[in-house]
Amino acid sequence: MLEDAPTMRDGATLSPSAASPALARGFGLLVVATTGLIVLGALVRAHEAGLACPDWPLCFGEAVPEFDLQIAFEWSHRAIAGGISLVFLGLAIATLRHPAGARARPYVLAAGALLVLQVLLGALTVWQLLAAWTVTSHLVVGNSFNISLLLVARTLSGPREVPSVTTPVRALLVATAVLLASQIVLGGLVSSTFAGMACPEWPTCNGGQWFPTWSGSVGLHSLHRLNGYALWVALAATAVGTRGIPRIRLLAGAGFLLGTLQVLVGISNVLLGIPVEVTGLHSLLAALLILTMAATLHTALERNSRDARV
Repeated sequence: MLEDAPTMRDGATLSPSAASPALARGFGLLVVATTGLIVLGALVRAHEAGLACPDWPLCFGEAVPEFDLQIAFEWSHRAIAGGISLVFLGLAIATLRHPAGARARPYVLAAGALLVLQVLLGALTVWQLLAAWTVTSHLVVGNSFNISLLLVARTLSGPREVPSVTTPVRALLVATAVLLASQIVLGGLVSSTFAGMACPEWPTCNGGQWFPTWSGSVGLHSLHRLNGYALWVALAATAVGTRGIPRIRLLAGAGFLLGTLQVLVGISNVLLGIPVEVTGLHSLLAALLILTMAATLHTALERNSRDARV
């Protein structure tokens, strides 16, 4: 009997097996944990603890070494990452065996592949002595894994009404997502090359110049700022352009709010000399903005699932 099954606007009925609220909640909690891990990784970097455990996967040849503050940061980062990996494995197996797993399978498999890559990058980050490319790649893949977890959770929560989104709005959302992805890469490079204070003043850089050079640490820092301004404008445009679209307008509004806070915290980070607390907040806002943008884009691009109708 399907009397109590949810319906779409066109009156089509959805099978109860098309969703699994329990698994969706599990992956949602995993998103929260992974977001915390991303912030913890930024704090490891801010405390210069990335090589506090100079070997991998052990730490000074031991599973549980003697701790000081730096070792505690690095070891706890590894331990929590291991826990998240085990929980993901259990949830992934349960999802692929569930009737609703068919719709979520592509995202689950993508998350698994990204997790394997992330583990390898974590090892390379240590073995390559915090090379900029490994640190930046670790950041990008970690956030990509978190996005895939979010998409699994959204898919398992069941089919939703698909809003009507015009092609220009979709293009604007995609362009904003590209700017955000570029900003994450640039932020990772600024952090991993210690270019955060290459411009120690704001809004200008080094003696009142706006963009004194495009090379070296100063050029990288300047490019990060310029792309950040462009991203803020794009987030504002998406908030305005989607204000009449159900489900998307709230996500776009949240993205603009997070982007505004991120700009303000980024300015504070420079003016205050990159304190650890502000660095952690900067990373948290970035992770939340990435998730919000992913949810916005996923909502705008998703389509009605034909096989969910009965």
